[in-house]
Amino acid sequence: MADNKNAPPAEKASSFELVPTAVDEQTHAELCLLYKESTDTVRFAKHLQWWTLGSTLMSFGAIVMLGKYVGTDMTYANQLTGAVILVTMGVIFTLIVYQFWQHNELRKIREISLHMSNLFGRIRRMKSRREANIQRYLLLIFMISTVILGAVIAYLGLQQVVYGR
Repeated sequence: MADNKNAPPAEKASSFELVPTAVDEQTHAELCLLYKESTDTVRFAKHLQWWTLGSTLMSFGAIVMLGKYVGTDMTYANQLTGAVILVTMGVIFTLIVYQFWQHNELRKIREISLHMSNLFGRIRRMKSRREANIQRYLLLIFMISTVILGAVIAYLGLQQVVYGR
C-alpha cells in the first residue's frame, strides 16, 4: 500500500483514513458558523457585483434617454458624458472593492478549513485555488470590460443625439 498511485480505485478509497477535527465541539460549532457566514458573504458580494453591473448598464441607458428627451445641446451632452465617466470610474472601483471583500472572506474560509476534518479538506481541494482565482479574476475583467463598453456606447449614443438631429 506504500505506492497508492498504482492501486485500484477501490483500494485507494479504502486506504483513506478519516481523521476528525482536533478542536472541541463548541469551537467546531463556532468554526462551522464562521464558515457559513463567510460563504454567505462571498455569495452576497458576487450578487452585488452582478447587480452593480446590470444597474450600471441600465443607468447608461437612462442617461442616453435623458439626453434624447430632455435636451440636445452640446453643453448638456457634455455634462451627461461627464456623468457617464464618473459613474464608470465609481463602478469599476466598487467592483474591485467587492473582489477584495470576497478575497478576504475566502482567506477566512481557508483558515477555517485547516481546523476541520481531513475529509473536509480533501473535498475542498477538489478545485484548485489557482483555478478558482483565474475564474474569479476573469469574471472581474469581463465585468470591468462590460462597464467600459457600456460607457463607450452611452457616449456614442449621446453624440448621436447631439449631432444626429
